[in-house]
This record gives sequence, C-alpha cells and structure tokens, in this order.
Amino acid sequence: MAKFILGSHLRHKALESRAASNLLWAIDLAFVGAVVGFFRLLPLRWSSALGARFGRFLGRVFKNRTRHVRANLTLALPGTPPDEIDRLAGDVWANAGAVFAEYPHLAKYTDPARGLLRIETVEPDPAYCRPGTPVVFVAAHLANWEVACAAMTQMGIRSHALYAPLANPWLDRILLRYRARLGCATISRDAGLRAFLQALRQGEAPAMIIDRRVEGGKPIPFFGADKDSSTLPAGLALRFGAPLVPVQVERHPGARFIVRFHAPLVPRNPEADTDAQALDLTRQIHERFEDWISARPGEWLCTSKIWRGAVLRAKTNVYNEA
Repeated sequence: MAKFILGSHLRHKALESRAASNLLWAIDLAFVGAVVGFFRLLPLRWSSALGARFGRFLGRVFKNRTRHVRANLTLALPGTPPDEIDRLAGDVWANAGAVFAEYPHLAKYTDPARGLLRIETVEPDPAYCRPGTPVVFVAAHLANWEVACAAMTQMGIRSHALYAPLANPWLDRILLRYRARLGCATISRDAGLRAFLQALRQGEAPAMIIDRRVEGGKPIPFFGADKDSSTLPAGLALRFGAPLVPVQVERHPGARFIVRFHAPLVPRNPEADTDAQALDLTRQIHERFEDWISARPGEWLCTSKIWRGAVLRAKTNVYNEA
C-alpha cells in the first residue's frame, strides 16, 4: 500500500535507500497483514462481500489508479457513456477487493465437495486431461483468476503458474503461501524458461496470464490498439506440440466461480514459420480476451496501464479531464 500512498518521485527516492525500503515494506506488511488476517477470520462469502466494499473505497482513494481504470475501459469499450465507465470502474475495484479478501480462503476452492467451482470443458473428453499430456494454459485477469489453478487441481492436472514477484519480499512470501494451497507450483517471472521446459517434458502444464503489457513484447492488436504482449505461451505450445488452451473465469454470487476450459487454439496457417504461427496464436488469445472482457468488463483487473500511456492519451480523453 505504501507505493500507492507515496508519489512516484518519492517512492523511487525512498527505494534507493535500504533503510527506507525496509520501512516501506514494514508498513505494507503491517497494513496488508492486518487486513488479510481479518478477512481470514470471516466466512468466505462474508469476506468476499466485504472485500468488494473495501475495493470500492480504495477506488475512491487512489484517484490516479482509477484514472488508469477509466482510460483502459474507455479504450476497450468505445462509445460507452462516461457515467457508465465510472460505474464499471467501481465494479473493477469491487472485484479487485473481493479477490484480495479471497486469498486467505483459496484452499477451499480445491475441494470439490464445497461446490465453489463449476468446471466446464468445451470438449467432452479433452485430451489435455489425460495423465502425462503436456498442455499450456492461458488466461486473463478476470474474476478471481487464481481459482483457475484450483480447477486444474480438481481435474488432476499438475500446473505450474507464472507469477510476477512483489517488490516487497515479505508480502511476496505471504502471497506464495496462499497460492501454494491451490495445489499448483509457482514459477517466478525472473526464473527463466527452464522450469516451464521441464514441466512440459514431464507432461505437465505451464499456466500464464497474458492480458498485461509486457516490456519487450510483440505488438498484438487488443481492442484495436497494439499492446506489447508475451508470445511465450504460444511458443512453448508450438515447440512441444502441446494444446494451447484458453481458460475463462467468471464470478458468480457467493464467491463462486465458473472456470471454463475452451478448445485448444490452432494456427490459422499451419504452413507458416514458427514465429508467424506464434504471433497468430497470440492474436487469437487476445481475441478471446476481448470477447470475455466485453461481456463482463467489471471483472477485469485493469488498475494499471494496459496499453502504453501514449496510446491511452491518443485513444481517450481521460487524462485531459480536469
């Protein structure tokens, strides 16, 4: 939380000092630890509902972040009236708050007896569910994306989820502890390819979320504007001949979710070279994301700039508002 409270200039100055960094991390740990501890004491449904209220409050406090949300939604949903964009921005923050409050309860989603997940597969008998079959899963930051791994665990799929480490190592350890309860392995973004390659060789499943902008990524059309995107999932699938499966998560009342496993994507031109096929598959992934986000925009975590600032300023007027 400290990184939101301090301005960008002050934050960068503070992080140049080890003592100041430790102080900021301690503030984060104390605040977030207390809030998460409170949510852990509540029943899941209460925790999720109260987390949504907490998220809406944060949206009113962090006005600059809310501006990013409004800019992203305005670009993604052209022609939507400003008052509707404002309403959806509140929904985005509510969903984010609910996700935060659900972290201490993630282990519950791996238990089929609780009925918290409805798992749907588009194919009646998907080959990727068979033991020893390598598969690559891709998803977006929709609803509570974390429960996709719980669904894979229920299906008997050993998944390896890519994650971006938090700047605060103390909070990062807490988050990893909760994610471990989903039954999946976690692979740091900084760890390189080796762990994913090993997983695929063992017939297991890398799982990645790629709706964010990636520095150094390939420009992929997303809602009519290029976004620098990772082609890693497509490249891995092509290299190992593994199915590339889009996974969609929808939120429903009572902190329940539908996790839908779509049919594997295939290159439109199988005669093209590998790089061209990877770009094509990545475009197809983003086309799926566009459909899912358009249908449920309030469940999309878009509190950072999904596109470059120059693109958002050119495509929207949000940053010109008084």
